[in-house]
Amino acid sequence: MNKTLVTIAFISLALLGVVGVFLILLFQPDGASQAITLVVTVLGIATTAIVTFYNLGKQGETIQTIQHQTNGNTSALLAEVSRLSTLLALADPVVPAHVEAVNSPTGNPAPRA
Repeated sequence: MNKTLVTIAFISLALLGVVGVFLILLFQPDGASQAITLVVTVLGIATTAIVTFYNLGKQGETIQTIQHQTNGNTSALLAEVSRLSTLLALADPVVPAHVEAVNSPTGNPAPRA
C-alpha cells in the first residue's frame, strides 16, 4: 500500500470532517455534538483500517521474502539431510583406542602392557 496515497486520503477525510463540523456549527449549532462524535468515530475507524492494512502488507512482504529464501519449501534441505544420512550409514565406524575396554566381555579395562 502506498504510504503517500493513504496519507493524502486520510488528510482529505479529516479535512472533510472538519469542514462538515464547521458548516454544522454555522447552520445548526444544536447538532454539532452529534456531528463531532460522528467525525471522530469515522476517523477512528479509518485509522484502524489503515494501520491494519499496512501491517498486513508488511506481513505479506515478510512471507514473500521467506518463500523466496526457502523457495517455498524445504525440499533442498530434506534432500541434503537424506544424502548425508546415507553417507553416514555407509561409512566404516571409527573406534577410538580408549573404547576397547568397554567392548571387553567382562566390562573391565584390558590391562595395559
